[in-house]
Amino acid sequence: MKIISGKYRGRKLVSLEGMNTRPTTARVKEDMFNILDNYFIYENKVCLDLFGGSGALSIEALSRGIKFAYINDHFKPALKIIEQNLKGIDKQNYELLNYDYKKVLKWFKNTNKKMDLIFFDPPFAKVEYYYDFFNYIYENRLLNNYGILIMESESNLDLSKLDFLKNLKYKNYKNKHLYLLRLEKENIYD
Repeated sequence: MKIISGKYRGRKLVSLEGMNTRPTTARVKEDMFNILDNYFIYENKVCLDLFGGSGALSIEALSRGIKFAYINDHFKPALKIIEQNLKGIDKQNYELLNYDYKKVLKWFKNTNKKMDLIFFDPPFAKVEYYYDFFNYIYENRLLNNYGILIMESESNLDLSKLDFLKNLKYKNYKNKHLYLLRLEKENIYD
């Protein structure tokens, strides 16, 4: 596993062995960022990875110019891997968090922080996380207007009731579904 593009291109990353984390495959990650490049300007933007795993997605975003990354994982062994992968990256550009994802979202709400890009790849067994997540970020205004959500899911999600999000791109990889969604309406929170 390595960084595909940008400042840290070619940098090798490590991941946990076993099934406790599921690193995004090289093919899916490359597709994800190729798609994202068409809809997103990284400079001066802030991202959040709620289930960081190895930190690969946030580190890729940092490599491409994202201003700041919040990287969270509730699983302590994953945090050690993320710390290892972040060596050599300026600590002013990221904050590592070790909380349940709902606590992280509540912290963002309470501190009035908004994101421009959110990676959301919860454990596949937890499909309800997706709908709780959508509602929470919308109700609490955690995503900036025209902010992007990138999600991976084991199953196809019903997005029909989420009229505040535009599905920019969907890809099916047999056992994984990739969604790129955007908070589409200008001043949707007004």
